[in-house]
Amino acid sequence: MGFTAFMSSTFGRWARIVVGLVLAIAALTWGPIGAVFFFIGIFLISAGASDTCMFAPLFGRGFNGSESRR
Repeated sequence: MGFTAFMSSTFGRWARIVVGLVLAIAALTWGPIGAVFFFIGIFLISAGASDTCMFAPLFGRGFNGSESRR
């Protein structure tokens, strides 16, 4: 439960956004294979910004971060 608690916390959300930004920016310099990493970075940014945790249902919690924090 520690992982989902961290990922649904404010710090976890910001961590996903920052990692997504770094990955997306770095992927722009990696050529054709960078496109895959760019879209992964965009996914992480959007999941963090929308307060969505994709791993939470695996641990019996909801997708929405506010539901996971209850």
